[in-house]
Amino acid sequence: MPVGTQEFRYHLGEDFFRNMESADVSAGDVDVALSVKHIGGVYELSFALKGVIGIPCDRCLDEMEHEVDTTYVMSVKYGEEYYEGDDQIVIPESEGAFNVARVIYDTVMLTIPIMHVHESGKCNEEMRRLLEQHTAAGDVDDEEDEPSSCDPRWDALRRLKDNN
Repeated sequence: MPVGTQEFRYHLGEDFFRNMESADVSAGDVDVALSVKHIGGVYELSFALKGVIGIPCDRCLDEMEHEVDTTYVMSVKYGEEYYEGDDQIVIPESEGAFNVARVIYDTVMLTIPIMHVHESGKCNEEMRRLLEQHTAAGDVDDEEDEPSSCDPRWDALRRLKDNN
């Protein structure tokens, strides 16, 4: 790659996520703008990703859309052996190429929140009813503010709490 800045554009669709063997992403429509600045043997890669992916709702398991809008900057340089740090990768000179697909995929995956659920009222109604039916009812006695049926193994901890 010549010294200077090169611009690349990619589109991530279902095929990309299927090829990356992603169990979490069922659909994708993400545009990637990659700028590579080559100066003195170091390549600074700047990724800008924008689009939508389809992921399962944690509550009802129906597909939901998740917006991807993020950037990521890293550097790549040649060295004697492979090394991967936080924002820098050293690849052996014998390889001669760096595949950015895994970096792009990881960047998309990092945008997914730990808990991803539909907005209120958008979940599958049948699944919501089943969830309510099979969820524990709380079993709390309002007068004592303590569970009405408690495992006796917790009594020692309750006594410690009451003493403080």
